[in-house]
Amino acid sequence: MCKDGLGSIPVEPERVVDADDLERLAKLLTDKRQLAEQYYARACRLVGQAQATPLAAMLRWAGDTATELGNRAAIVRAAEKGGDPFGALSAFGLSTALGTVSGEDRTRLTKDLKSVIARGATARPEQRTAAIRKFFEKLTAAERALLAIEQPDVVGRLDGAPATVRYAANRLLIERAVAHEQKDLAALKATDPKNPQATLLEDRVARMTEFLRPRVTGDGRSVPRQFLLFDPAGDGRVAEVFGNLATAKHVAVMVPGITNRLDNYNDIARDATLLMIDPETKKDLPESAVITWLGYDTPEFGDSVLPAKAEAGAPALHSFRAGLETAKGAKVALFAHSYGTLLSSKALQEGTPFDSVVFMGSPGLGPTIKSAADLKLGPGTQVFAMRAPGDWVSYTEAHGRDPAEMAGIRRLATGRSSGHSEYYMQKNTGLNNLQTILTGDGCVQTFIGSPKLDDEQFGAANVRVLVKELQSRVPQWKVGELATAFEPIITEVMSGGTDIPTLTALTTKTLADSGLGGYFAPQDVAQIVGRSLTEAGLDQR
Repeated sequence: MCKDGLGSIPVEPERVVDADDLERLAKLLTDKRQLAEQYYARACRLVGQAQATPLAAMLRWAGDTATELGNRAAIVRAAEKGGDPFGALSAFGLSTALGTVSGEDRTRLTKDLKSVIARGATARPEQRTAAIRKFFEKLTAAERALLAIEQPDVVGRLDGAPATVRYAANRLLIERAVAHEQKDLAALKATDPKNPQATLLEDRVARMTEFLRPRVTGDGRSVPRQFLLFDPAGDGRVAEVFGNLATAKHVAVMVPGITNRLDNYNDIARDATLLMIDPETKKDLPESAVITWLGYDTPEFGDSVLPAKAEAGAPALHSFRAGLETAKGAKVALFAHSYGTLLSSKALQEGTPFDSVVFMGSPGLGPTIKSAADLKLGPGTQVFAMRAPGDWVSYTEAHGRDPAEMAGIRRLATGRSSGHSEYYMQKNTGLNNLQTILTGDGCVQTFIGSPKLDDEQFGAANVRVLVKELQSRVPQWKVGELATAFEPIITEVMSGGTDIPTLTALTTKTLADSGLGGYFAPQDVAQIVGRSLTEAGLDQR
């Protein structure tokens, strides 16, 4: 109650206007405007158009106001779920005139979108994404924008939808994910501040917060970051575009390998940035775009010896490529690294089209792939491979022959790169080769030397034989644990610091510590180690 000297006056509690209220007001104005139009037409006949001018102004006001109320209703409805829908649309030049879409049309849009997605569920990616593309082409600018903010979890990952619509939808999803995980982090710190999960969650929140900040291009411009995919569930999935996909004549899709997640995504983004920067001008490469595709559940070291996650991820890459909205005539390259080469191999075998392909640090392309011909690529597709000195992933050949030694595949020089993670090293031959393939400008530098990996790395053959022998003794579901346990031993062998007694002792201890010792008798371990060293010719050194 409020006392102002005039007695007690009841005051109604403050009421927040919601989207439904705004839509009702918009509809009321629209209905009254239609009635007023009839009066205006009658007035023009009776007194002339000049005398009816004030009524015409009122009609315009009613129409404009109804549209604006509709705009606000759509924005409020999306904002109720979190984020800044108006900002997401504006960042990518999408329409904010959402009031032109009625409530009935909004319901129809949602229903029609679900229908076209359902019809394409069992179709090939090319047919499915073509249907999605056709659906969006028929929509008005306002309808496309409305779907971006009202159905972001559907549209953001929808292959075939316009890129800018997906950018806006995913920005909204990122804003909501940041707010959600910030609450989770605060609650975790309040109840269990020493929980190690807090560090991981902090990294995820930091990464996602960075996604909302502009990217600075090579020439100093600030542009909003562009995501074709964002899913924070589990380890997270992301696809980001660097450059202008709508105008780029040269596009590269980067597919990473093991242990890549949302919290360490910066490593992939850094490589994409290096790939985009012209080493001479320090600006973005002209007419080029780079896409990081972390669109699958990457394995940890242990389960990387199994093909399951590559098999599960290959259809997603196929769909992504089929739905990619590029400029007419654009050339699209595939740059795959590590376990990503196995996934890419399986996607290529499904018929996923790329103009050129580069395999880097590959553990093999699958047991049946012995040459480029086995990939069944389209005519004119160029295939390259890189293997840097000391890249143990290639030396193990866990998934088949290294593509760097296959017929029909040109092995490229890697310059100063070494190990498994330096293929995008700055001011280096390897990166220069990748940029040459991306832009099609210039000639690549091929590898000079013996193509045999066993000539290149001491202990490579030993590791392959040892791992193969050990894997044959444990159940399939334990192979991942075995691989994780033996990572230090692989490094030790290839550093040249072991012999039969030492390796036997290391192997026995590792098996015992990992709980896998029960599958081996002591004499079995000695025999396996002895055979691996003998077969590799290392017992005589």
